[in-house]
Amino acid sequence: MFKIPILFLTYNRPNLTRKSLKEIIKINPYKIYIANDGPKNQADKNKVLEVRKIFKKIKTKIKIKTKYNNKNLGCKLSNVQAIDWFFKNEIQGIILEDDCIANKDFFLFCENLLKKYHNNKNIFCISGSNFQKKKIGKDSYYFSKYNHCWGWATWRSRWKKNDVNIKFWPKFKKSKLWNNIHHNKIEKKYWTIHFEKAYKKKIDSWAYPWTLSVWKQNGITVTPNSNLVKNIGHGLDSSHSHFMNRPIKYFNNKNFNSRIEHPKKIIINKNADEFVFKNHFNGYKLVWPYNFIYLIKLIISNPLLFLSKLIAYK
Repeated sequence: MFKIPILFLTYNRPNLTRKSLKEIIKINPYKIYIANDGPKNQADKNKVLEVRKIFKKIKTKIKIKTKYNNKNLGCKLSNVQAIDWFFKNEIQGIILEDDCIANKDFFLFCENLLKKYHNNKNIFCISGSNFQKKKIGKDSYYFSKYNHCWGWATWRSRWKKNDVNIKFWPKFKKSKLWNNIHHNKIEKKYWTIHFEKAYKKKIDSWAYPWTLSVWKQNGITVTPNSNLVKNIGHGLDSSHSHFMNRPIKYFNNKNFNSRIEHPKKIIINKNADEFVFKNHFNGYKLVWPYNFIYLIKLIISNPLLFLSKLIAYK
């Protein structure tokens, strides 16, 4: 029986929920916390109710706790309240959203490293996502500033540092730490724009405030050297699908814990983070002349996508 508690964040996608839950059940978890946001309207209500019916059909002896919202709180508030609820009851745990398919190795990876870094307050997150094209170093994982949340784990003590409204942002963006976090001016500009929107509540996201809260604490994230979580919430034309569909090449379920090779030093790999910024976040598409070249190509290849991005940016 897998003893690390799991928080499962859901909404109105029954098909994705079934697929993700199926993989969670395979590890025979001791306890699952299930959070489900309320419907936005009457048309949405049926899908939400269908998702909730899925959990009533679970026939295992798993301890299940539920938090169902009567009204729709939105992505940011619903997920933050769910994680708050989770860590009010648990000192550590794993968080998965309904569109994340976690490999069995992901759960074992989190279990091992939650134990190893429990008392190391510099380590804030354990991620299941890897967006590299090659292995980083010789060990089973590397250290990153990016706390990717497509399947992740943390501790109550770290989550307590989260400021969902990032009230510290106006002062923090003028600090030396903010400058030192970034590799160059382009990266700094990219994240300044996104956090400015998050601060002004123009983005309904819990992930941006959490990332900034981690950075404010100089927090470090453990990143596996193989991708352990597949995001199925993206369409076939997703710009990141090629990362999500890569097979697990090197973790082995047999004697997994003993096979994890730990880095000798806790140092953020700046080259690996630079690759993620360029290829996962597409950070250079924000500034001249990269943004101009990107937009011209996008207009020619996919004008509808261009219009949607233009509307979203405004």
